[in-house]
Amino acid sequence: MALPCAAQPVTVEIDMAPLLADNLVLTEGAEIGVRGDTAPLAWDRSLPLTDEDGDGIYATTLDFPDGTGLVEYKAVVQAPDGELLWEPGDNRVLVPGRMDADRRAFSSPQTSLPVRTVSSRQLGEDLALFRNALLALHPGLFLHNTETELERASNRLAGQARALAQRYGEAIPVSEVYLMMSEAIAAIRDGHTQLNPYNQAAYTRATLFAQADRVPFAFRLVGDRMIVTGDATPSMALPTGTEVLSLDGQLISDVIETLMAYMSADGSNDGKRRNLLSVTGLPPAEAFDIVYALRYQPEGTLDLQLRLPDGTEADLTVPLVTRDARRATLLERNPTLPRSDDDLLQFRILEDDTAYLYIGSFATFQMETDYAAWLTGAFRQMNERGAERLVVDLRGTPGGMDEAAALLFSHLLQEPVEVDFWSSTTAYDRMPDALRPHVRSWTSDFYDLTDRVTPNGDGTFSLRARPPITVAPAPDAFRGRVAVLVDAAASSATFYLARQIKRTGAALLVGQETGGNLRGLNGGQIGFLTLPETGLVVDIPLFGSRPPEPGEDRGVLPDVLVEPDADAVIAGRDPELEAALAALRSH
Repeated sequence: MALPCAAQPVTVEIDMAPLLADNLVLTEGAEIGVRGDTAPLAWDRSLPLTDEDGDGIYATTLDFPDGTGLVEYKAVVQAPDGELLWEPGDNRVLVPGRMDADRRAFSSPQTSLPVRTVSSRQLGEDLALFRNALLALHPGLFLHNTETELERASNRLAGQARALAQRYGEAIPVSEVYLMMSEAIAAIRDGHTQLNPYNQAAYTRATLFAQADRVPFAFRLVGDRMIVTGDATPSMALPTGTEVLSLDGQLISDVIETLMAYMSADGSNDGKRRNLLSVTGLPPAEAFDIVYALRYQPEGTLDLQLRLPDGTEADLTVPLVTRDARRATLLERNPTLPRSDDDLLQFRILEDDTAYLYIGSFATFQMETDYAAWLTGAFRQMNERGAERLVVDLRGTPGGMDEAAALLFSHLLQEPVEVDFWSSTTAYDRMPDALRPHVRSWTSDFYDLTDRVTPNGDGTFSLRARPPITVAPAPDAFRGRVAVLVDAAASSATFYLARQIKRTGAALLVGQETGGNLRGLNGGQIGFLTLPETGLVVDIPLFGSRPPEPGEDRGVLPDVLVEPDADAVIAGRDPELEAALAALRSH
């Protein structure tokens, strides 16, 4: 492990006041405890915490054996009837030998963990594993890059690693490695190759994603202009429509140009990179939050230069916040914001017999809602109510399940259409044994593909081709005219859906160029490469999809192009929806 640990007890103190503040009363006889992944902790039983002086702070001291590495744990409340209330959010982390106590409130993130470091040798070993895995597994390294460009990026990464060793000696912070590798991965120009925040280990999430270094507002980037869409400042000083001109003296255009180099997107699709840098304030981790904090290292407060909605300019200093504090404030001040993935499904009838359907995600496995039942019910209702037009809003929808996108597509059809499939390719037939211990995925059949692929003669392999199929309209398919709103967020399954809509004419595409790339995509199944010394996890796509003939280096262009308009956003207008309604009414 990169964190050498001597035997040492660690005291855990949990303040239970937040539980009481949320009206989650501690039932008489309830037990407060901790569970974890390393003895003396276990996930299937609690080790009790006690409150000796009755101050509401429950504590215990854990003795870990010599050589214990990182420990993941959570506090838990067990009612007399056995029902468990787990501490929400990520697992918390203990580092025996590097910390003697973890003192915090129930449900709060950790903000004072010791910095994880690696030696130059350990960094070198992780980078070698990273390079070997890319060369052996990635199906599209040369889809958007020449061999010379990739060699240049590799040399730059090696040079940056040497610079870190010279700067920090044998204690290189993993935060610096994360930033360096983000830039190197982005240079591959593939949207599915990334240091995905959702797949990082608990220690990485706690140290890099949970600190009080987030801007206290949500915003949308329109070009290089940053427009506030949600205010989480204590004094409510940033009304919606405020334009942020600079952050700590750095012009927004300069900040965006700098951070674009860390964004993973397909080919030359800079619209997708810019889209990734907007902040909704809702997901657990957002790209801007992470790379801005690592690149500019703000501390405590942030100096803003602003242009208010009335046109006046002002300077303001605001406190930096944690992601959870920002989210809580935004939700408190705007009850219409989505609370969960289920809130990303919306249906209503507008005033003029136009139905409006919003699908903010095709990741239906994260929803409690039965997506298929909800979708078919919405279409049945709009048909029963005699809606003549339909707007399907896919803006901000990055992708998800192909089956969910396909079900929507069938409801947009008024006659059968032929759907084609791109060919699938891989870089390997059997994963090298040296990589197997470091790569996982949601199934295990990706290690050996010999029964599923045929060699192409150039070191790559093809999966069995899928012939075109005829897709019939769903029984409750919409019978009127349809417009589908798209923007640069549309990648993966949403990109494929937009492509089929455009190709078949099933609906009118309105908005901006999608994410993704007509040259081809990489994805299908993702290998999660864990680098053992830094603990960082790299998403590596294992399958590539390619069109029969090389496509253009761009996303899908809409039928009705609506240029992003910052002034319209400031004024609270929705130009894309306006354009869609106008187009539908004109026919």
